[in-house]
Amino acid sequence: MLSNVATGAATASFLNLLVPPFITSVTGSASRVGVVFAMLSLAAAIGPWVGRLAERTGRYRALYFVALAAMGASFVVLAIGAQTWRWTPLFGVMLGAAYAAQGTLGPAFIVGSGDDDERVATRLTAFMLAYPVGQMLGAIVVAVGLAAGASTAAMFWIAAGCLTVLTALSWPATAAPARRLAEADATPADAPTPRGDLDEGRAGASPSLSTMVWSAFGAFLFAVAASSLGSNGLTSQIANVMPSVYGVSGVQTSLLVGLAGLANIGVIVWAGRQLATAGSLRIIRIGTAVRASGALAMALLGLLSDAKLLLPALAMLVAFQGIPIARIAAPPLATALAPVPAAEANGYYFASSALGAVAGCLAAGFLAEHVGYNAVNWMAAAGSGLALMALGRITTSAVSRS
Repeated sequence: MLSNVATGAATASFLNLLVPPFITSVTGSASRVGVVFAMLSLAAAIGPWVGRLAERTGRYRALYFVALAAMGASFVVLAIGAQTWRWTPLFGVMLGAAYAAQGTLGPAFIVGSGDDDERVATRLTAFMLAYPVGQMLGAIVVAVGLAAGASTAAMFWIAAGCLTVLTALSWPATAAPARRLAEADATPADAPTPRGDLDEGRAGASPSLSTMVWSAFGAFLFAVAASSLGSNGLTSQIANVMPSVYGVSGVQTSLLVGLAGLANIGVIVWAGRQLATAGSLRIIRIGTAVRASGALAMALLGLLSDAKLLLPALAMLVAFQGIPIARIAAPPLATALAPVPAAEANGYYFASSALGAVAGCLAAGFLAEHVGYNAVNWMAAAGSGLALMALGRITTSAVSRS
């Protein structure tokens, strides 16, 4: 769980709050922010390869630790560049690949453990709860640093230090999950498993890519990509959208991101309790709908010339609550629908999210520079709408048969 605290701080706070203003100030171009985030997302498309490598070698824990260490190292690269007021694309490649490995293997420790559905839901809830905790802590660190007048380079060094400490603490904590996953992998394919429909039909040769694309799993992957296009496009520019569209300061934006992380805790607890009974398909639909509603409200408020701070802040908080609801349901739904093992299934899920983010970040940068920052809000609403349409094509029976 500590590992997801590090990931929440790195990707939801340090990345979203520190990098966009830095890149914009260095290059003078909002579209460059989209390019940087697109490179990060493109590197994150290695998820299926990471899943297959872990399954073939059995070195889940070692790969996971390397991924966490690389997150901290990526901010060291940024800190060194910031001292000379330059940036390097190496940062995006490192963080994107590290995020993919952590996002692929972390949930796989849980959904691939061979446990029953209720225990999987409980552990997945705890794992997902760690992410907004990291988001909240990271946002507080950024807000305090900015209020104290810390330089950009200093903030990147602080981020790297925080992530390094959390990585060191995570190593002993991954021993038990890695052991459970190894024991589940050693179970014969025809042996009974208490996980019901989550692990049936995984034996035999992997299906072709075209077969998966035109299946219920393919509809799920499309929904993930469309939703990611909108949400990542928005989060990649959130540090610019809030000040430019609504007149919210950088410190206020940081505090809002931290508040969103705090609210995520209650949302994840609710979603986790519902997951075992309502099912992952229903939960991911709810999360996507919440995200769409928040983004649409942000876009509509952006049309007003005198929108008060409270209303845009509430709309942003709503949009940010849909993200963890969908995220907690995605790994079990991917594992249930995919005709491949859990780690590889989550790799495909993460790769789809990453590819959607590539398009979203590039589009958000273009729209921000050539149309206006509020256009990013409209794009986020449209992406979630497309995702809802795709999820509507997946039936409950398709999940049960998988």
